[in-house]
Amino acid sequence: MLVKSTAIQRLLRENPMLGERRFGLPYVGARLDKEEFNPTVQEIANAIDFYGFEVRDKDIVTKKDIDLGGGNPMKYKPYPPSIDEMIKSLQKGNMYKYPYTEGDDEIRKELLEYIEQEGFINTEPYNYDDIDNKGLSIHNITFLPSTSITFNIIVNIISKPGDVILIPGPSYGLFTIRAERAGAEVEILPLEKEDDFLVNPQKLANTIDEINYSLQRVYNRRHGYVPRVVAFLNANPNNPTGRVMGEKDTKLLTEISQVCLDRGVFVIDDMVYRDISYDEKNIAKPIATIPGMFRNTITLFGLSKSYGMASLRAGFLIADEIIIREVINRIFQEMDSSPDIVGRALVGAFNARKERYEEYNTYFKPLRKAYQFRYNILKAFITGIDSIENKRIKENVLKTITKYIKDEKKLHTILKGMPYTKFPKGKNKILEPEAGFFAILDFTDIKGKTFQGNLIRTEKDLLQFFYKTNRLRFLIGQSISWPYTKELIGRVTFAMEEDELINALTLMNDSLQQLVLENSYEIRYNRIEDQEQMAHIKVDSWNETYKGIIDDEYLASLDYQIQKDRYIESFDEYKYNVLVACEKNTNKIIGYSCFSTNENEFVDNTDCELVSLYLAPGYTGKGIGKSLFRETIKILKGYNKRNMLVWCIKENKNAIKFYQKLGGNKIAEKFAKIGSRVYPEYGFLFDINKFEN
Repeated sequence: MLVKSTAIQRLLRENPMLGERRFGLPYVGARLDKEEFNPTVQEIANAIDFYGFEVRDKDIVTKKDIDLGGGNPMKYKPYPPSIDEMIKSLQKGNMYKYPYTEGDDEIRKELLEYIEQEGFINTEPYNYDDIDNKGLSIHNITFLPSTSITFNIIVNIISKPGDVILIPGPSYGLFTIRAERAGAEVEILPLEKEDDFLVNPQKLANTIDEINYSLQRVYNRRHGYVPRVVAFLNANPNNPTGRVMGEKDTKLLTEISQVCLDRGVFVIDDMVYRDISYDEKNIAKPIATIPGMFRNTITLFGLSKSYGMASLRAGFLIADEIIIREVINRIFQEMDSSPDIVGRALVGAFNARKERYEEYNTYFKPLRKAYQFRYNILKAFITGIDSIENKRIKENVLKTITKYIKDEKKLHTILKGMPYTKFPKGKNKILEPEAGFFAILDFTDIKGKTFQGNLIRTEKDLLQFFYKTNRLRFLIGQSISWPYTKELIGRVTFAMEEDELINALTLMNDSLQQLVLENSYEIRYNRIEDQEQMAHIKVDSWNETYKGIIDDEYLASLDYQIQKDRYIESFDEYKYNVLVACEKNTNKIIGYSCFSTNENEFVDNTDCELVSLYLAPGYTGKGIGKSLFRETIKILKGYNKRNMLVWCIKENKNAIKFYQKLGGNKIAEKFAKIGSRVYPEYGFLFDINKFEN
């Protein structure tokens, strides 16, 4: 018997991505037809993969990331009526039964009563005996584990190869990828600032017409049919902008749905964030409640985001009976049936019982307020505490932030707002969420800045900056189809616990303060006119650092003028061995480093040395020393040096910690004479190539 390869080897050869153990997000997947994603979708997939996998390091096992990009709703009790319904179901003792593929008729009847109470109506019903006075029946409904699975099935049902699903941008990036994985093509409809990030019906119509015209020209019935736009995804409320189209927007929703109806384009109405619309008098309005639109609309409801039950995975679908029939077929063919317990949980949340209104308000009124309060915490960090106009909310936000930030100086800095950061602006106002728990942050003012020698030019550069400084992650604009590609955008959640949110935003502010500082000074070779400032820095630094370590008599003998004269005398010899950190606007020297390109006489296998590194008092802990160290390394590498030595007095604990954190290995000890006494020193070795990498 000839065996060329094992079964596992064959599988790995066909799926090479399985050869790498991933941490973070799993592989985003590929199209079922094995074709490449179209370039727009591939960019989204790459951005999500970068956020979830590439930017992260191997230390995530021991060092927790701070994820501002997560999709979890607020930690809040699950909706009690849903829990009650599941418990009652378990207590009935019917768990031994396989559920019906389409779901129990009793469950579907309750869901039907709910949607009719919400205004769903079919003005063009079929002629079946069980059709009610709203033109609907239980055969217009089925349920599944999650709206994500439902969306995949719907796309597969309504589209053929080459057909297009039109998705607004910004949007939930994974829906964009899922549409293509299921076999459709995806095009993005930009939601623009001039339209306040809402769908513009005329632009929607023009986009559909242009895509269909283009497809007609390209395909010319090559496959026996001409691909076309088959569906428009209408996320209402929108993820991630939080914009809501409610009852007051009925005219706009009617125009959107009419555009699609006239062109034979289904509307996929995603209502998963509906119940956390902040204005309870204007929660998101389903398009299927508009007369004449039901049969052209596919509506998705779910428990995950609004009802505190994301881990259950529960959603239901309302659509024309023909669509529901095929969805049920797919459920039967691929997963046999949906869990009955999922249906019971859905009925607990979505029913027309008398007590529901009271239960609903009891649950959602405080939940909506809690989301709005956390958004105001975010707003205080981004645009400053004074941007909160409501006095009571402002006082409560200030009280909450002060509870977790005790350092008054840091608190003062934070409450002024975040540098280089703002909310995007629409036609007349800034983009603030009206629902959900995401906010869009505009970091475009960072573009062109550098940090530790790295230019921040793209969104990936931006994310790397935050991750390297404080292990912060969030979704970048590319992953949510942000329409303005020259901007640097982040989508962040504010559904975290208050202490976690405040900590994350404090760290984000810290990172940006470092960026402000680094971009306010430059590293350059010293000049003759710098010597007086350098002399002051050395004397002041020694008196501050070595008080209680080095003999007081010696410290008292240090003199500005003597030190200045020494520096000036040796300037011509050492001018290319000294770097200074200099404030750009004032030419103030705030630190300097001195290096030697000679081998050290005490330690073998060293070919250069960092002789000294000093910072002006008040400038420690701001990354300036690290910048001087890094630039020194770069110069020594240019001299083809490989092993740099640094000597540090044994009692200088802060310096030892600094060099160890930078990767120095202690390899030697010696005694140094300072004044009339000797002091033990440690020698730290740096591999220059490893440091640079």
